[in-house]
Amino acid sequence: MDAEEAGFYEETLARIREIVREELRQGLRKTSGAEHPSPPATEPSGRVLSGDVRHFRMPEVLQLVSLQRLTGRLSLWHGDQTVDVYMRDGRVAYATGEKRSRREQLGTILVNMGRITQAALEAALERGSKTGARLGRMLVEEGLVKKDDIRAALHKQAERSVYKAMAWDEGRFTFDICVLPDFVEDVPIAIRVEDLILEGVRRIEEGRVIAEKIPSLDIVFTKTVQADEELEGMGLKEDEKRVLGAVDGKRDVRELIEATGLAEFALMRALFALYSAGIVRKSAPALKAADRTQYL
Repeated sequence: MDAEEAGFYEETLARIREIVREELRQGLRKTSGAEHPSPPATEPSGRVLSGDVRHFRMPEVLQLVSLQRLTGRLSLWHGDQTVDVYMRDGRVAYATGEKRSRREQLGTILVNMGRITQAALEAALERGSKTGARLGRMLVEEGLVKKDDIRAALHKQAERSVYKAMAWDEGRFTFDICVLPDFVEDVPIAIRVEDLILEGVRRIEEGRVIAEKIPSLDIVFTKTVQADEELEGMGLKEDEKRVLGAVDGKRDVRELIEATGLAEFALMRALFALYSAGIVRKSAPALKAADRTQYL
């Protein structure tokens, strides 16, 4: 990160903090019905915040919860999508979404990390469907993965859910002080809100640039470079090599995501780099602007 980027991120974070402090000065804390510090998670207090994402975006809500060191559940709705973010003492402890795609699921993340094979995952899911056991706990108990592997995968899962919700410019949110569910406490993680906000802002800005060149998941790409020797010396990154290997002139972007197992943002960034370098080209026309999507 150069000095200019660092300055931009610090300025963004400072602006978010100031917005939160102003909301607090104007009485946002009164929503809880008390001026005293929030009670511990062992004493549920119910809903203390609710609002419209158009007026109070997710980074601002996260910063507020972080500043107050609250413990509970932040829920956000956008159309038919829902993201639940569980917070412990102002840090993200777990995040999940009802509409999470296959590539965002814990098992798929573990496969992409190389911690478990697809065959072993499918067998574990089959066993879990019969016993009702949670996947992460079952994999650890059976010795298929380590607890640290689950923690790393949950960290990635939480980041992806939060980054997705950060891009929403409309919807609703609520925050409830509550006892954290057992599955949150099984493998504890604690992600700093500031880190999520800075990375989320960067992804949103980068996503806008990518969307100008790749405005839809329905676009099909084909290779312009076929011989492996022609790629020598180009210094392709691992994600770029994986994406290039999946480009066949038939798969659209959505299918490339499934074929590579990469997170959507990671694939879009790699595909954008390949396209900008002239290594791949579009073989099907881009859709109209109304069909554009945001890549996080």
